[in-house]
Formats: sequence, structure tokens, C-alpha cells
Amino acid sequence: MKITQEKTHPINKWHQSLEKKDLNILYDLLADDFQFYSPIVFKPKDKHMGFIYLIAASETFLHADDFHYEKEIINENSACLEFKCTMDGREVNGIDMFEWNSDNKFIEMKVLVRTTGALDVLQKEMEKNLGRVELWR
Repeated sequence: MKITQEKTHPINKWHQSLEKKDLNILYDLLADDFQFYSPIVFKPKDKHMGFIYLIAASETFLHADDFHYEKEIINENSACLEFKCTMDGREVNGIDMFEWNSDNKFIEMKVLVRTTGALDVLQKEMEKNLGRVELWR
């Protein structure tokens, strides 16, 4: 489900970056003070490390054949997008929470995942992709 606002809306740009697998669109969405909150790592990541985590997450989730967003709740400067997919035979259900500034740049992203078993599978896949230096260099 896509929002019907202008093409420069940050959530439309998010979807575009995933559909086109375009890391330039993704990087351009991140404000200099961007903070990424992983469901696995307690401390938030800054723009540079957050971008690396998002690259690894893209590789992880977009290789799940059934990854899709089920619901979107969009406000003036924030959004929650619920996703589902299957990894290693386990259903993964989660939420991507975004907040953006007046320049339509993301200043914060939090990823929440349920269940614990799904989080374990996700962590293993993310570790594989974070270790693939060729993805983010």
C-alpha cells in the first residue's frame, strides 16, 4: 500500500529505494543526525553505521520471497509500517518506525520484531550480511 502524496514524501522514497534496490535513494533519505535502532543491538547507530545496517537488512529481507508491508500508519512527520516475511521456515513479523524532519529526511528509524524465535533467525541472517564487506564498501 503506497501513500498518495507527492513522490518526494519520505515513505514513498523509502518504498522506491527498496523496489529499485537503489542505495543512493536510501542514503539521500538519511539526515546527518539520523539514528537507527536495531531490534538486536541496544545502542542506536549513527548515520554511517545505520546505513550499513540498512544495507544488510535490505539484503536480508528482500531475499525473503514473501517480504511485504501489510499496514502503514502515516502521520505528518512519522510512520509505522508493519511487515511480514518468512525466514528459514519461521514467520517474521515486525514494524519499521520512522520519524523525519522538515526536509523530508529520516532522523530516526526503529525496527521492532516479534517473536523471539523470529528475532533469532533474523539475527543470524543479519550477521551474515553485515560480514559481507563487499555490500557496503
